[in-house]
Amino acid sequence: MKKLLVLMLFLMSVSFLYPNEVNNTDLIMLNDEVFSFEIKPAITSEFVKIETNRPSQSLHVKIIDKAGFIRIDKKLHLDRELDVSELRKGYYLIKIYSENSMAIKRFYKGQDAVNYK
Repeated sequence: MKKLLVLMLFLMSVSFLYPNEVNNTDLIMLNDEVFSFEIKPAITSEFVKIETNRPSQSLHVKIIDKAGFIRIDKKLHLDRELDVSELRKGYYLIKIYSENSMAIKRFYKGQDAVNYK
């Protein structure tokens, strides 16, 4: 038991003496390559427009309901507008694949509630 404890302390001390060095340029390059998208509007009743930071790449879009069922599964190329009028009212996840990247967002299908007095 003592040998195991001494070995662990030795390995921890070596890792503190020689930490992994990360260059700032590597971090900048990683942040530029991150896939992201926006859904407009976030509350909709008919269409969802998808805007990405990689406009020339094709997208594989899955819309998933609260129960986990895939309700829409499509591949989009240049036209980035998706018809969601057949879906029931409620919250949905939209999962988008682009080459080796994936991102998830949430939107609400239904009317925006406005109270008139």
